[in-house]
Amino acid sequence: MTETSKTADQALVLLSYVAENGPLNTAELARQLNMHRTVTHRLLATLVERGFVRRVEKGYLAGPALLHLAQFVEPELVGAARQLLAELAKEHGETFILTAPQGSHDAVQIDQAVGGHHFMRVELARGFRHPLAKGASGRSILAFSADKVIAHFLGKVEDPEKLAKQLEAVRTDGYAVSHDELSDGVHGVSAPILVDKQPVGSIGVVYPAVREVSANPYALALKKAADTIARKLRPPEA
Repeated sequence: MTETSKTADQALVLLSYVAENGPLNTAELARQLNMHRTVTHRLLATLVERGFVRRVEKGYLAGPALLHLAQFVEPELVGAARQLLAELAKEHGETFILTAPQGSHDAVQIDQAVGGHHFMRVELARGFRHPLAKGASGRSILAFSADKVIAHFLGKVEDPEKLAKQLEAVRTDGYAVSHDELSDGVHGVSAPILVDKQPVGSIGVVYPAVREVSANPYALALKKAADTIARKLRPPEA
């Protein structure tokens, strides 16, 4: 088993919780995270000193240091995909997103390009996170993940048979679809970005359900874009 640092893990858990649920005070954070209040206070003081959280009247919020670090997240993947995202958004007029796996259980949106054809459109905050088993962008990654990761979700969801069929469809078709999963009234299509058969991310589109368009044109464009990104990321042959 890999050796880890308990203190570092507590600090990261605390930082993530503040970023997603703040503002919260020390007592609330200690209770929610089952941490000793003194430990929570010391960790918060350190994070404040480094700019990762900031103190406000009602407690603690995410700090500006996170914004600085965010621009360095997955630079190779973002660099390989950004122009394609912009081209797809311009052509189709919808919001195209780039998603990367976070750990072995979550997907996080790391970049997007917003089309301008429609008054009503979908936008996601950078850093938006959700389980791999939920949404097209997550399932397109999960379908090609390690067996133990897939087994984790099959043992966790209410309908494992349905999830297994969805993942098999992704492997067969090369893309995933979702309807009203991450947000009511939002549909999605996503294709996995595979480097040496390993999922390094996914590229997808999200759009309002009221448009009720076919997933097929998006699927073809996304699969082509995913292949292009993967080629850019593959190391040159010796």
